Amino acid sequence: MTHTAGLDPLKKIFCVVPPTGRFIREDRCQTPIEKLKTVALRPPIDLLYAASCFESAGCHVRLKDYPGEEHGWSRLESDIRDYRPDAILLSITTPSLDQDLKAAAVAKKITPSIMTLAKGAHFNIKARETLEDYPLLDAVLHGEYENTCRELGEGRPLAKINGLTWRSGENIIQNDPRAYEEHLDEFPFPARHLARNDLYIRPDTRELQTTLVTNRGCPHTCIYCLAQQVSGSRNRYRSEENVIAEIRECVDRFGIRNFLFRSDLFTQNRKWVIRLCQFIIEAGLGINWACNSRVDTLNPEVLGWMQKAGCWIVAMGVESGDQETLDRLDKKARVEDSYAAVRMLREAGIKSSVYLLMGLPWDTHDLIEQQLQFAKDLDPDFLEVFYVYPFPGTRLYEIAVEEGLVIDGDIPKAAYADPSMPGKFLSTEEFSHLRKRILRKYYLRPGVIGRTLKGIGSLRELGGYLKAGIGQLK
Repeated sequence: MTHTAGLDPLKKIFCVVPPTGRFIREDRCQTPIEKLKTVALRPPIDLLYAASCFESAGCHVRLKDYPGEEHGWSRLESDIRDYRPDAILLSITTPSLDQDLKAAAVAKKITPSIMTLAKGAHFNIKARETLEDYPLLDAVLHGEYENTCRELGEGRPLAKINGLTWRSGENIIQNDPRAYEEHLDEFPFPARHLARNDLYIRPDTRELQTTLVTNRGCPHTCIYCLAQQVSGSRNRYRSEENVIAEIRECVDRFGIRNFLFRSDLFTQNRKWVIRLCQFIIEAGLGINWACNSRVDTLNPEVLGWMQKAGCWIVAMGVESGDQETLDRLDKKARVEDSYAAVRMLREAGIKSSVYLLMGLPWDTHDLIEQQLQFAKDLDPDFLEVFYVYPFPGTRLYEIAVEEGLVIDGDIPKAAYADPSMPGKFLSTEEFSHLRKRILRKYYLRPGVIGRTLKGIGSLRELGGYLKAGIGQLK
């Protein structure tokens, strides 16, 4: 069934993470986590926001994370038959696009009249092309989608819903983009009451953990990153009171005291960070949290407040210890800033988690050997090595196509833990070997093992580290 210009208000919505593997599906971050040691399963926070907005429009909503619950396609079919939703919203990633959108075909087979929707950063660039390639998909959401979901739930005519590309008979119509919401406090809190919150745990202590979105947008133009495409170039902040209210709901209603503060750049506005930390301390909720940062936005004062407020780890996309590579990535950071950031974190009593990139078109054996030495010299508490992924719409994608490393229009299925493309000088097999070598050489050093064991505070935490260590040896 195709959908025309009008739409009755949707009564029953099914928000779905398809049974196609465990990914972080947060649009900017589309990481498969099976082969990564520092990335844990997260709640599908984008779908939880979508669900809360559908509910605000009066819809009845169900939500299911099939990979998280370790359920497969037969369970998805039975759930659709049982619930009989008017619409299904699929959360997709670019690497898993083809597999994810099989869920639209499953839904149409059971209920031909169902409206099949999908969200994901892929549609910011490839909305029309995706609908052309997948005829059982009725519409895709692009841009900031919360108000798009609300308007869909209210039954607003499809032609008047910004941020939507949809099918009308034989035609595909791409509506105007949706402006970014200036007042993030206007969004309802994510619908955590619909989720299996027990699935999402902090990897070291095995305690409940959830994602909490604090701000959106980034002014930087790194050639591989989707942040500006997804959230815009201006960092938009929630009020401190609004963030505290959501934290309080998580603590009081769901018993969650561990948080990943998700943002495109958490520490850009130091005054806002300090005020938020002061609010957390004054609330006395006894929480612990992690966040991200650039290496050049930290200082001892900010870190002091963060540590007092419960911050235990900061993740940083350091990317490379080679200044020329940083410049080619348009990172606008200096190698020496990375050393300073790790040192300040250690002095503040906060752990550091550093991400390095591999699989760049210009990578050579020598450059990657430099990465290993740089990692040892930097000596963060945790190290992860990601292969870059050529997302459509990024400058990296254009370079990969220009160099003949990716065919324009192709969508690599390997990502992050596996090389998505060869380089100009190294094959994917060589990249795979070199990543394993870096991680083993880094973690199997007596100093790292000793420091890790010294910092363990419980048997549960010891178990988490042993599991990660055994995985690294494998």
